[in-house]
Amino acid sequence: MSHKHPTSLRRARLAPLAAAAALIAATSGVALAQSNGTLPVTGPTTNQTSNGVVNAQNNSNAQYTTFPGNGVVNGNGVDALAIGNQHRLDTGAAAALTINNQLPAQPTVDIAQQVNSTVSSITSGTVGVNAANVVGNHDGDTASVSNNEASAAAIGSTAVGTMQITGTAVDMNTPATATVTQGQAATGAVTAITTLNQVGIRLNQTGGANPANAMDNLRLSVSGNKIDASAQANTTQAGIQVQGSSVNVGADASSSVDQVAEGNVFGISSVGNLLGIRVQGTPNQPMTDSTLSVSGNQVQASAGGNQQTSTLQITSSGDVVQAPNTVLGTTATQANSGVVIASGSATTLGIDNQKPGSANNSYSVAGNSVSAQADGNSGSNRTAVAAAGSISGAALETTNSQTLSSPVVTAGANVGSLGVQTLDSTNDTLSVSGNLVQAQAQGSSASNQTRAGASNIADSQATTSNTQLNMGGAVSASASVARIGSSSTSLSGTSLTVSGNQLSSEATAASATNDAQLGADNAVTQSSALVTNTQGHATGEVQASTGSNLVGATTTSASNATLVVSGNQFNANAASQKASNLARVNATNGVTDAAAAVINQQGHGSGDVSATVAGLTSLSPSPDPVPMLIGLRANTASGSSLTVSGNVGGSDAIINQADNQVALSGSRIDGNSAAYLFNVQAVQSGNASALTKVNLGVEGTSNLTPVTTRAGGHELVVSGNQFSANASQNQATNALDIQATSTLSAAGTQPNLLGNLQLSAGDTTATTEMQILSGRSVVTDPSGNTTITGNQASSLARANVANNQLTVTAGTLASDQAVLLGNVQGNSGAVASTASLQMQGTAANRLDGNITTTGNQALAVAAGNTSLNSVQVGAGTALNSGSAVGLLNAQTNSGNVVATASLNADAFTRGSSLNLSGNTASATAVGNNADNVVNVSALPGQQMASAVLTSTQVNSGNVSAVVSGSYSASGVPSTSGINVSGNRSSAVAIGNRATSSMTLGVQ
Repeated sequence: MSHKHPTSLRRARLAPLAAAAALIAATSGVALAQSNGTLPVTGPTTNQTSNGVVNAQNNSNAQYTTFPGNGVVNGNGVDALAIGNQHRLDTGAAAALTINNQLPAQPTVDIAQQVNSTVSSITSGTVGVNAANVVGNHDGDTASVSNNEASAAAIGSTAVGTMQITGTAVDMNTPATATVTQGQAATGAVTAITTLNQVGIRLNQTGGANPANAMDNLRLSVSGNKIDASAQANTTQAGIQVQGSSVNVGADASSSVDQVAEGNVFGISSVGNLLGIRVQGTPNQPMTDSTLSVSGNQVQASAGGNQQTSTLQITSSGDVVQAPNTVLGTTATQANSGVVIASGSATTLGIDNQKPGSANNSYSVAGNSVSAQADGNSGSNRTAVAAAGSISGAALETTNSQTLSSPVVTAGANVGSLGVQTLDSTNDTLSVSGNLVQAQAQGSSASNQTRAGASNIADSQATTSNTQLNMGGAVSASASVARIGSSSTSLSGTSLTVSGNQLSSEATAASATNDAQLGADNAVTQSSALVTNTQGHATGEVQASTGSNLVGATTTSASNATLVVSGNQFNANAASQKASNLARVNATNGVTDAAAAVINQQGHGSGDVSATVAGLTSLSPSPDPVPMLIGLRANTASGSSLTVSGNVGGSDAIINQADNQVALSGSRIDGNSAAYLFNVQAVQSGNASALTKVNLGVEGTSNLTPVTTRAGGHELVVSGNQFSANASQNQATNALDIQATSTLSAAGTQPNLLGNLQLSAGDTTATTEMQILSGRSVVTDPSGNTTITGNQASSLARANVANNQLTVTAGTLASDQAVLLGNVQGNSGAVASTASLQMQGTAANRLDGNITTTGNQALAVAAGNTSLNSVQVGAGTALNSGSAVGLLNAQTNSGNVVATASLNADAFTRGSSLNLSGNTASATAVGNNADNVVNVSALPGQQMASAVLTSTQVNSGNVSAVVSGSYSASGVPSTSGINVSGNRSSAVAIGNRATSSMTLGVQ
């Protein structure tokens, strides 16, 4: 709306109309925009409460039930949307309140929303071709199901509470506030469900085995379809944007969000029967010479308690001046105590050909995805000032607080069959590639930024503060596929490639990315950037699991087939608390009287953190999952070849994890400048455990027929596969970097301090088990060669891990620098690392042909405390006597530390030739481990700074390393060519290990 009043009388007459318009806009949830006036204005105030049930349902089909010569089901939408409260922008409006070239007198946007009853959305139906009675000749027919969408969305409350102030010279002399408050009661459950029976093509041929009922040269495609369910209790966008040729800030300006979610939130998306193509009709003609493709389809589900974005941005083409004792800030507070569940699933994703005798077909299943994301609290906050001229007196603050007490935050992405199913496969080409199954669950997550950029910055502060508390929520993520690849009764002359598929799960109780940055093209004076991050986990387990029973092919018999399983990835990552913190002050021409600091604190009270990559079946006593088979499950393999290469996977379980950086840089750094980095991490109880179990190669189809008979020159290659497990209580990377391209001097003494403290009391376990051929493969033909090379099973268990880097450099003179790095670590929990690589582990596994087993590794490392501490100080000319350099390392371990590695390559009972060389089994266990480096350099004769390096280590726990290795050619005929050489087994156990070096010299 626009008001231009030439006289005061006209203003008086129109004022009631303007007030009425504002009232109507506010109560209807449509924001009011005001501009180009001369009177002070205030923005809309809205209060919304939803007490009744809100429900949207859509049960629709977009399909045809016959199979015409050319059929297309394209671009259809089946959607349902339910919202409890909505406050949105009017069409074309840039913000809820817009002020152009007008004095802003206490401009205010205030939105309050409350949901007290259920909000639900349900979408169901069928999309595609569903032909139950296909008769007649179908030679060269086509069908396409593409770019259709089915979705359900449910939102408790959604709001846009933004303000935009523009002008030439903007004077903000009264407070400006944009506030959004949202609440969800325990009785206000939010549910979104999309459940479809079918998305794709189903052809059921009837009419008997009549030669006229041909199915040849078909072209069937299912692509780009999207099935989505999204449920969110509270979501909002709040903020203030100010833009002018100059901006004077004489009062506070704030963007704030307060959200509370107490009810349950469910987002469920599923395709129950078929997502792809199914061809049926057992008594009829086979399908031949056809091309079937399923690509780029998505099933996704999301569920969230609180979600918000809050931004305060001031942009000036000139200067920005802020009055003393005023603050520009964003503030967000979120609390969630409801259950949050997201589930995405598909029973069959791909191609299912149930017609016998099919041959010469091309099948492709590529680029499809099934995903689920669950978030208790999530937020993005930013306070920023950008000026082409100068910034003076800016006090910028970004504050975020999140609390989770939800019983459960969980995400599950599950697929029954991903790939191609056929009764018979003869001379077919099958490809299953680039598909993704992914689950991510986060208790609380935040991105917080405070930034200022100008030509000059003076008397300014940028402060970012983040607090996240988990009062008892369990967080879990699961990604599972029963089978990835191919299933058939027989494979004859067929080529199958299973490559580039990814299974991923990630569960994190709290994560944050925080930064505070000041950057100037010229100079920064008397200013600071500070980041404080506090994360606390009272109790609650965090679990991530990724699994499949088979990646590759399962068949009774494979003859003259080429099978390749390569480049697939399997990951599970679990963490209690993660943080990335950055404080930086940078000025091209110099920094004076400036400081940058990061303070990170992470505390974990109790609750186990675990990550697992394995098969889906768990043995008794549970949990003891079976290995994931990557390769071929068959009773016989004759004249075929199988390559299993380049597959990678890992499980990572880390309780506290931090990446901290502090940086000061400029042509010169002087005055009372300083840089600080302090990292504190503590685990009172709670175990970190990572488990990876895989089986590579071939095995029988069941426990009743466990042996695969390889004959007719069946070739097997298992190479370059790498699987790992990594577990830690505390991990930190700390980097403090001071760089002056010319001088680095101080009015007194410039402190550059880096401190790291880590304490752990829980147990830490990492286990990787890799089987190759699983001891159940038999070769009865001397031409069946077996190559096993370059595979690695590794495990890494370390209670406390720190990488500390402190660097101070000056292009010319450095004076009065106090450079100190301190690292303190203490562990009282047990640490165990196990890596096992078993190749042909029993006498029942008889291999003929040429046998090559080279360059395989089983590596296990266990440590109580480990640190890399580096102090690098360099001056282009002189480093004066007012400077001091120090490194202190103190480590104490009282927990038992055990590393176990085993590699068995034996029980070769037959073979034309045997090359068993270059294999390695290594176990390393250390109570305390430290690498300490101090390098101080200047021109000859100009080094006058003092330097000290002190390292103290105390270990009272038992430390053991155990290796078992067997490299045996027992039973191989003496007439064969046998090479058993260069294999290595190594066990190293050390209570305390330290390497310390100090170099004082010239550049």
